[in-house]
Amino acid sequence: MNSDDWGLGMNQSITRRDFLNGVGIAIGTSLLPGGNVSGDQIADVQSTYYPPGMTGMRGSHAGSFEVAHAAVQGKRWESKKIDEHYDLVVVGAGISGLSTAYIYQRDIDPDARILILDNHDDFGGHAKRNEFTVDGRTLLGYGGTMTMESPKTYPNLVKKVIQELGIDVSRRGDFYDENLFETLKVGSCTFLDKETFGADYLVVGGYGYSEAIKDSPLSGVAKTELVRLSADEEDYLAGMTPAERRAIIESLSWRDYLKNYAGMSEETLTFIQKMPHGVWAIGADALPAWMAWLEDYPGFAGMDLGYDDEADDEEYGENFQFPDGNASVARLLVRKLIPGIAPGSSMEDIVSTHFDYSRLDLPGSHTRIRLSSTVIELKHINGDLKGNLDITYARDNEVQTVTAGKAVWAGYHAMLPYVCDEVPESQSAALASSIRAPLVYTNVAIRNWRSLVNLGIRRAYCPGSFFHTLLMSYPVSFGDYKFPKSPDEPVVLHMQHIPLAPGMSAADQFRDGRRQLFDTSFETFEHNVRDQLGRMLGPGGFDPARDIAGITVNRWPHGYAYSIDQASGDVAWWPEMWRHERKPWIDARQRIGNIAIAGTDAASNAMTESAIEEAHRAVHSFIS
Repeated sequence: MNSDDWGLGMNQSITRRDFLNGVGIAIGTSLLPGGNVSGDQIADVQSTYYPPGMTGMRGSHAGSFEVAHAAVQGKRWESKKIDEHYDLVVVGAGISGLSTAYIYQRDIDPDARILILDNHDDFGGHAKRNEFTVDGRTLLGYGGTMTMESPKTYPNLVKKVIQELGIDVSRRGDFYDENLFETLKVGSCTFLDKETFGADYLVVGGYGYSEAIKDSPLSGVAKTELVRLSADEEDYLAGMTPAERRAIIESLSWRDYLKNYAGMSEETLTFIQKMPHGVWAIGADALPAWMAWLEDYPGFAGMDLGYDDEADDEEYGENFQFPDGNASVARLLVRKLIPGIAPGSSMEDIVSTHFDYSRLDLPGSHTRIRLSSTVIELKHINGDLKGNLDITYARDNEVQTVTAGKAVWAGYHAMLPYVCDEVPESQSAALASSIRAPLVYTNVAIRNWRSLVNLGIRRAYCPGSFFHTLLMSYPVSFGDYKFPKSPDEPVVLHMQHIPLAPGMSAADQFRDGRRQLFDTSFETFEHNVRDQLGRMLGPGGFDPARDIAGITVNRWPHGYAYSIDQASGDVAWWPEMWRHERKPWIDARQRIGNIAIAGTDAASNAMTESAIEEAHRAVHSFIS
């Protein structure tokens, strides 16, 4: 380390390990639960095992992907058949997999014996819960799926599941503090970094106001263009018919549209490049202009493209947030499936109740969840597509096989052909059309947020920085869990990073981004966290060496689910507006004998409602 590293606090040890109730664990040595760094058994590991409390590199953590990568590369294992038979085995313990088990017991067999296998050391999939303890206080963050977006528009079958879990989205106002940030006068800002824009500068109040950016390091041209773009009053396709406008919009990226028709300079285009990162995990160079128009990105002045009128925004209603994002939805499902794993019975107490992970995989339970278990082979016994199945998985350096009457694959679609030889060739091609956008959600526990109040920051867009977005956690309080309303209390900051390779096609950018993620160490993430926060918040009194209490990096090389058209390279950003006759995600999700297929890949839509809807479809395919 150099002196700058020490000044940033890189010598602090609290963020450098995964912790299990104070015991440091090297997960890559022996998959948990089971052994410590020396390979010796940890006393009472089952009762102390609690993944949400681990910090460091999470998400796709060490130990969760190596076996799958080896399987893709052609490695095969000898297995031992164990005396376990289930009515249903579900591959994947994300919201879709958990919903599959719940719906199967609800709609097909309440006494069904179900095993859920997942390669990660925690359930929930991308609905990941991060916990921090700062000065004796528990803080929560979301390590993936962050919100229930417009739940009033969910399909009725999804609403039914949500209601059965005890979630009442109409009570949002009981939990969400609408006035806290307004009272403290914190809002949206933009941080310009010196490497990209010439000097570190915080634009308070929005880049579109000439007063806010007048002293920024941006050139006069860029300042004028950004004010004009934000006002969004100029029709750059004036005089054209809706059909002519649509032909242009559908042929260009948002970046090229702004360059070619709005005359935006390279500096302005650099400024807007990362605006779509947080929602679509892609930059302006590969986001179609029609998507930007549909999502009300600036530059279109409300122009008519001749599409059918979109529903009024009021129909969509408000989002619903738990402090740990949709991890609470996963926890509610697990509490339904495994009685006794956690006390309580409401959506209020699910947030603060403690889960006993030792009860996830008890022999007497109707539903068992087996973590750190990567499925490497899935096949019908003796090739009988109407018969039982063998499901083989690797766990704790052992390879075992269980049998089941039925199975549901709720994992990544592109992986299935590598573990199931029975997938028809045409269906394998459709499954391979599923692509995943890489993303990183980093949570940073800080000892107080006085510096953010001093600077007026609630969230910040950082167009040139490693982390493109900084925002404070949602101001929601559930039951015993209270959001820290005083700036002198600790809080969780959420920072997003999307690794991409601008200039390539979207699919190639996603592939390159995955490679980048696996090549990026936790220390690199930590250094960028400390450096960026120090530069942004330092003028408000923030000291990264003193004020950072913990860092959790949720790395998702396989993040948002999309499908592509192999011939054109088009991405199904919005499946309802797919312009190709063939929908590969529909071809990919067809049942194979007693193997049904769920997951968000099956909808080309990485949303919670899609996860539940696809679980329902997969389960009901067994009785249709």
